[in-house]
Amino acid sequence: MYAIQDAKIRRLTEVDGLSCAEVEVQPANVGDPSLLVYVAASQPQNTLQITRIVRNHSDSTLDWYNNNLHTAFEEATETAFQNSEGITSGEDKARFEQELFGFGLLGPTLQRYLLGQR
Repeated sequence: MYAIQDAKIRRLTEVDGLSCAEVEVQPANVGDPSLLVYVAASQPQNTLQITRIVRNHSDSTLDWYNNNLHTAFEEATETAFQNSEGITSGEDKARFEQELFGFGLLGPTLQRYLLGQR
């Protein structure tokens, strides 16, 4: 399980035609990469869902230009929850979503930005 130390919204953006929030997630476990998690509103349920996960291996001293033209950013949407021990990848993803959306005021803030809820 990926443990979250910190999570914050970096920006609102568009991914594959969907309005998303880009959330930067810092790991609590040493050695885990930071993540860029893209969250969108799910219709018609009007709930939040993770649409893309990118592992961020960048180093701010080397990769100060923050672009995707090198190997610092690794697409991990399909593989992020495959190596969980003792639980299915769906259960691990559900736990991660619950922990992410429950982190501080992140869930209510995402709901306000993406769903228009207060």
